[in-house]
Amino acid sequence: MREALDVETVVKPKLFGSLITEVLNPGLCSFCGACVASCPIYILQMQGEKPTMRGKCILCQVCYYSCSSAGFPSDEVEKEIFGRTRNADEPIGIYESIANGRSTKQEILKKGQDGGVVTSILGCALESGKVDAAVVTGVDGKVSWKAVPSVALDYSDLLNAAGTKYTASPALIGLMSAVQEYGRKNVAIVGTPCQMRSYRRMQTSYFGARRLAGNVALAIGLFCMEAYGHDQLLGEYVQSKSIDLSQVTRFEIKKGKFKVYVKDAEALVVPLKEIKQFARSSCHACEDFTAEFADISVGGVGCPEGWSTVIARTKRGQEFLSDAEKNGWLELRPIDPGKEGMEQVLKLSITKRTGAQKPAPPPAQPATS
Repeated sequence: MREALDVETVVKPKLFGSLITEVLNPGLCSFCGACVASCPIYILQMQGEKPTMRGKCILCQVCYYSCSSAGFPSDEVEKEIFGRTRNADEPIGIYESIANGRSTKQEILKKGQDGGVVTSILGCALESGKVDAAVVTGVDGKVSWKAVPSVALDYSDLLNAAGTKYTASPALIGLMSAVQEYGRKNVAIVGTPCQMRSYRRMQTSYFGARRLAGNVALAIGLFCMEAYGHDQLLGEYVQSKSIDLSQVTRFEIKKGKFKVYVKDAEALVVPLKEIKQFARSSCHACEDFTAEFADISVGGVGCPEGWSTVIARTKRGQEFLSDAEKNGWLELRPIDPGKEGMEQVLKLSITKRTGAQKPAPPPAQPATS
């Protein structure tokens, strides 16, 4: 006679339908691309800026457990990545060093944003062979300023993708491309805090897409308060200001202002609060401003004009940063996080953390035996 099943010990599998219920319907999807990238049978794809399923699920659960918006166990991830959890006096997360940095390459300074630090770190890493590809954010060749993940294989690819795009791009799909389409084994990935968390979820979760995350040699996170929808911010709002997107040379968010440049001249300057309505709804639940789970975090806050604040968080992050300085790609000025200059970074970090709409805690993972 079959024994009665103890329903209290059964954990229902978490599938793409669970992501629809817990992440997509509540507006928590960050458009990071982790679910699409992690699907082993390629039945998930992006429709607009949301994932959708086109095929029969094999119940592997990988998409769910690669999604940081479905639950992110911070303490567990910190222990695995840093060897410990953060202390109460570490409001911007665990780190090895903090410095102001800028590129020493004029072509990067001309094309990059806030000192071109990220491009310089990646350029050095590619030149030395420590990475064989870098996943960065480029632009769609058909839609003006549509941010898309791009796989950079050399310095010229990096220069073409330099500069900040303030609209979301599914960076983890770029990781899938680098590993599976280009066959790269030591990949650098650049992304926002939510994308860094999804990468770490893929790396540390038992059901995460470790086959992809295991090929990441360096993760660079960008300071981010919020990201915007392309169609809403650029396709509608900016163009409503009689600005031709094809003529825009760059965008900038500085000192509470959103700026659009055409041929290096300011074509639009508005208070940041005016475009806040176009922020992705998922950003309201995000509590991470400085990309606390990256190897290196970079942002144009808490530094002089033309420089970036650079936070090396892991030992491998510190090694990549030191290599870029030693090999003449970067100029670094170490700073004391307790001294003047870091107040704005701390203020924005605390503001984002305290203002975040807390999502539900992650569910228990199914038993593996």
